[in-house]
Amino acid sequence: MRALVLALVLLVPALAGCSGGEAATPAVSGNVVEEDGAATAEWRADVEEHLGTDVFDFLALQQAAARDCQRADASSWSVELALSGDVSTSALTRIGLEHACADVVEAFDAGLAAVEQTDDPLDLVCGPDVRLSSQDALKADLVCGA
Repeated sequence: MRALVLALVLLVPALAGCSGGEAATPAVSGNVVEEDGAATAEWRADVEEHLGTDVFDFLALQQAAARDCQRADASSWSVELALSGDVSTSALTRIGLEHACADVVEAFDAGLAAVEQTDDPLDLVCGPDVRLSSQDALKADLVCGA
């Protein structure tokens, strides 16, 4: 559901610009586009500051954030981060979440903390009592060697 809402937020201004017709309330439509443009510019600036460059695939980062917004609980984030094998990009992921779906940031932070506090992150995924979604279980089978 979050992915659909995010996609609509990102696509509505673009589609409105392509309609060719006059907007019923141009002042309101203009404000929405300006707000969206400002939010996107702020997101891009945050990424530039973090990476130290203005050369990156912003569309790919937006798409990754849309997928990441679907992980709404700490355990999903723990599994995702443990299976990734590398949390070095977590700051960039967090920036995307802050701009795309701020309500997920708390779950992300909790999942990241769980991964950082364990000696072996795979213990969060490969243990015998671990419950995983079917998709995560498939990934875990590859990583855990079960």
